[in-house]
Amino acid sequence: MLLGYSAPLMGQAVNATLLGTVTDSSGAAVASVKVTITETNTGISRTSQTNDSGNYVFPDLPPGTYTVTAEQPGFKRASRAGFEVIVNTTGRVDLVLQPGSGSETILVEAQTPILQTERADTGRKLETVLTENVPLGTNRNFQNLLNIVPGTTRATFQHSQFFNASSSLQTEVNGQLREGNNYQIEGIDDNERTGLLQILVPPLEAIQTVDASTSNFDAELGRASGAVVNVILKAGTNSYHGAAYEFARNNYFNARNYFDQSVGHLAYNYLGGNLGGPIKKNKLFFFADYLKVFDHQANPNTVTVPTMAFRSGDLSAVKNLQACKVAATACNIYNPFSGNPDGTGRQQFMATSAPGQATVAGPNGMVDAFNSACTNAAGCPNIIPAALIDPISAKLMAFLPPIPTTAPIASNYFALLGFHKDTDFVDAKVDANLTDKNRLSARFSYQRPSVFQAPIFGIAGGPAQNNFEGTGLQKTYSTGINYNRFFSNTLVAEFRVGAGWYHNEAHNSDFGTTTSQTLGIPGVNLDQITSGIVGVTINGGCCQPTIRLSLASTSAGFATLCSRNRRSAHAVFILSTMARRRSTPVPAQRSPALETTLPAFCSTCRVRWDAIWRPFSRTIGHGNSSASCKMGGWSLQNSRRILDFAGSFIRPPRQRPKVAFPITIPPTTRWSSAA
Repeated sequence: MLLGYSAPLMGQAVNATLLGTVTDSSGAAVASVKVTITETNTGISRTSQTNDSGNYVFPDLPPGTYTVTAEQPGFKRASRAGFEVIVNTTGRVDLVLQPGSGSETILVEAQTPILQTERADTGRKLETVLTENVPLGTNRNFQNLLNIVPGTTRATFQHSQFFNASSSLQTEVNGQLREGNNYQIEGIDDNERTGLLQILVPPLEAIQTVDASTSNFDAELGRASGAVVNVILKAGTNSYHGAAYEFARNNYFNARNYFDQSVGHLAYNYLGGNLGGPIKKNKLFFFADYLKVFDHQANPNTVTVPTMAFRSGDLSAVKNLQACKVAATACNIYNPFSGNPDGTGRQQFMATSAPGQATVAGPNGMVDAFNSACTNAAGCPNIIPAALIDPISAKLMAFLPPIPTTAPIASNYFALLGFHKDTDFVDAKVDANLTDKNRLSARFSYQRPSVFQAPIFGIAGGPAQNNFEGTGLQKTYSTGINYNRFFSNTLVAEFRVGAGWYHNEAHNSDFGTTTSQTLGIPGVNLDQITSGIVGVTINGGCCQPTIRLSLASTSAGFATLCSRNRRSAHAVFILSTMARRRSTPVPAQRSPALETTLPAFCSTCRVRWDAIWRPFSRTIGHGNSSASCKMGGWSLQNSRRILDFAGSFIRPPRQRPKVAFPITIPPTTRWSSAA
């Protein structure tokens, strides 16, 4: 509650305030002047009177273009037309009455802009004329316009196309974290539950105003250390208006990236329309829009896969690496079953060109050193004998595509992968001027993005496109009702209620399969949640497998219930806000080498099943990692976390048994952090 506030600025989230002073030609204030304002497009009008100081105020005005008229017996009528009232602003129109007949009118066509003296907040209002004419990037996202607001960093796309299905952009304001920003649609919360993203981004053609307040904003717009960004949708007027539009992009004129073998396919179509008008003139109005976005691509990917020689156990090519030329033994690959338990006395791998010529140490005694990749009768160093190649590892290698025998060790595989993101947008808004003292506004918004990213290694997934390949679907609803009651010129109440709900579910390409069981890895594919193939990482490499998330989150906010009591130029604020958020995560298994970018959920809980390739030598290098992979030196581990949502504890998942495979070094305990 605030007492004695000098400027009456309330209800600014979806409305605005218009005030001013009426004086005579000598500059003296004129009391009891009848002041009438009329919205040009809807014909809605309101009337008030000036107080003893000649001041008048119209709070809680819907944005629009207004005509202000002042009338007093013994004076000519004074009128100011075409005054723009913008959301979350306080506009001032001062009028001067000239002596004369009331049948005469003095029209004020324009005034010199003055400094903002009615309020102390900073920011910028992005109007329709700006949003419709400034060229924007893909998806014509209004958040690109935040780049021109002082104190903001460049808006960027964060996270994967699956988690950030709404394609929201993120920015930092005045040095604060992006989680410190508060995004709203007509005063109703539009944030993903952690504040990382926005759950619904309205089409640019449906937006009337974007209000970005970066500091000193009203308490009503609180819960933000950065900026408060509030989107106001268009509304109907007394005349019908509509539009149909399409924006298209393709790859015909795209240049090839220097490091890619070819140009990826692109077919992007952004098409829709909107319509607004009166249901009953001067009383009831509507606005609706529909947008469909087709984003179809074949995105280029260059990754590193084991060479054909590596897959057969022939690691001799590592000797040609620059890092291996510093010393003769710099990249020797050693047999972990030779030597002493402390690692000393180990022998370098040496394969033979024919069976029965020599033996090497194995997990259960001596085994034949033969490998058909060896062609030197004297023996081949850094080639693993075929008897030490684990059969499960050989099956995993079979998932990889073949590459030329002359391919380099790194960046040796290029693929164009299909990507589809088709999104439906729907908005509807109704404004009703019930009586001179009652106004009601209701809106509904819906968004449904459907995402598909083809995997680079088929059912095995792969490291392409941020390490997530599969399908995803998100359904989002946002709705709000705003009611204004004008009891008198000094007592106004506003009630606002709304809800935002979204359900995001993503599945990896191998969801529902029993690939791990088929490979011979027991104890993994127990049900649909644990379906798919276990994740594999070499030396803590690129891909950290986790149990993947089918994210079903519901976020509902019932905000803002506000009532205000205002008298004269001072005000008493009574502000009440109630909000409730609920998230319901539904876990589902991760696929191999696939990383879902869902940090908002994973920062709270993460359950990991890691199949870790253990290095068999103190020598760190590409060859040793590959040797560990080929020999099956890996163990399945389980990390458990208690999930905590809004103070409720969920029982940890059932402890899975550790599974050991042939030629496995005893694993050490490892907890996987929630990155």
